[in-house]
Parts: sequence; C-alpha cells; structure tokens
Amino acid sequence: MMIKEKIEQLIKDKINIKYIEIKDTSSQHTNHANYKGGSHLRMKIVSDDFINKSLIKRHQLIYSILDKFIQKEIHAVILKTYTIKEFENL
Repeated sequence: MMIKEKIEQLIKDKINIKYIEIKDTSSQHTNHANYKGGSHLRMKIVSDDFINKSLIKRHQLIYSILDKFIQKEIHAVILKTYTIKEFENL
C-alpha cells in the first residue's frame, strides 16, 4: 500500500470524511538542497467533524492523526480543510 492510501485510510478511520483528495507533489522537490526524502503532500479534506473548529484546531486534528508519519514518510503537508457546507459554497 502506498503512503497516500495509508494516510487516506488512517484519516478515514479517525474522522467522518465526506471527501478526501491527496496529491503527492514530491517530484517537485527532489532537487531542493534540504530535501532528504519523504513525501510532499497536498490534502483537501471535507468533514463535518470540522464544524466549530478553528483552522488551527482542524490542522492540529489532522496532524495528530498523521503524527507517526511526520518527518519519516511525510516531509511536508499542505492542508485545506472544509466542512461540507463550506465545501459546497466554494
């Protein structure tokens, strides 16, 4: 199972997901001087578990789920987190 699939399943196991999109952008960073491996990911996550949570709290929730992957399999993450209503109004 690839890192994207592992992460997606882990997040789905912890919160109720309406939609999740994970893009691996690692290939854009392989020539950076400080790049030592690990995936660069862009995630879009839609869940009503984010209702009444600030942006910081939403990101903290996702980072707490990904904790064992950070600095090992994951080098960098860009998060976009939305409630279902927020996502529908984009």
